Amino acid sequence: MSIAPPVYDIRISYEENYRNGPVFGIAPPPLQSTHQLVSFLGIPCRSRIGIPAGPLLNSDWIGFYAKMGFDILTYKTVRSHSHPSYQNPNCLYVPFNRPFKMEDLASPLIATLDFHPQSMSSVTITNSFGMPSQPPSVWIPDIRESINSLAQNQVLVVSVVGIEQNDCSMPEDFARTAKMAKEAGAMAIEVNFSCPNVKGKEGQLYQSPESSMKVLSMVREAIGETPLIMKVGQISDPDLAEMLMEKAAPYIQGIGAINTVSGTIINSNGQPALPGPGRERSGLCGAGIRNLALQTVGILRKVIDKGNLKVDIIGVGGYNTPDDYQLFINEGADFVMSATGAMWDPYLAYVTKQRDIS
Repeated sequence: MSIAPPVYDIRISYEENYRNGPVFGIAPPPLQSTHQLVSFLGIPCRSRIGIPAGPLLNSDWIGFYAKMGFDILTYKTVRSHSHPSYQNPNCLYVPFNRPFKMEDLASPLIATLDFHPQSMSSVTITNSFGMPSQPPSVWIPDIRESINSLAQNQVLVVSVVGIEQNDCSMPEDFARTAKMAKEAGAMAIEVNFSCPNVKGKEGQLYQSPESSMKVLSMVREAIGETPLIMKVGQISDPDLAEMLMEKAAPYIQGIGAINTVSGTIINSNGQPALPGPGRERSGLCGAGIRNLALQTVGILRKVIDKGNLKVDIIGVGGYNTPDDYQLFINEGADFVMSATGAMWDPYLAYVTKQRDIS
């Protein structure tokens, strides 16, 4: 028996999901009382469970997942200007029966819409959106609506990105977008330094510690004391992790690891599975990247502990089941977020909390 289809309908366009989603015909569970608040980067919060930038397209999605018990909610990455999504399809199943090793990603992976996963542990997907964004005139008031949809002691993070523009540099664009998000009411700001689905250098910024520092310093100046999170991709080199944290730690309170992992995606005929130029490679997420995410969290934990750095780790990537949550905590994550898992199982936070309480 297959598991239920995702709340985000992968068979229709991003724009349709933005307008009409989420679609879920079952009433949310009762919002559990908070036995003990935790501190999320200095903000009182109901739990350590959240959703990263990705599935939370607007205030309707924020409100839905807040009611489902996800307490740290990250508004999908916004820009200082409107930017369209890549054409549909944007998500495809990648049938793969075990977590990836790096050598698995050296060869093309087959993706399809015609797959029926039997369990959450078999849900691995590729996604390719290109970091779409509404204009600020839309997302600024929608952030305010998002905040109104939260229960007490739930937290709204807003993810931002910047690019080189005619009137400003990339760090300046990051900073002005972050400032707009803060003024809209964001409780914390995340700078998205990792997205394999965009063409510009902002997509792998975390791999340059010096460039990361330039952006972070400018964003910090723009947002004052608002908590700041740096989102990074997969890291297997402890030296890179140490150099990055050395440059970043003076400016951030949290690091999110990891974003999707890049792979070459083909269909059953050996052709690129996603239409349009430049989409031969796209991001992989879900169960398949869990071990790569855990490895990165472990490396960051050692670097942070060694340097006695005041930076919390937000584990992301492959939290599809309640058991996965504990794996991230054991590896050194302070908080854990689910994107793919939450899309296919909106009850994930609720069930995880029940286990944690018991």
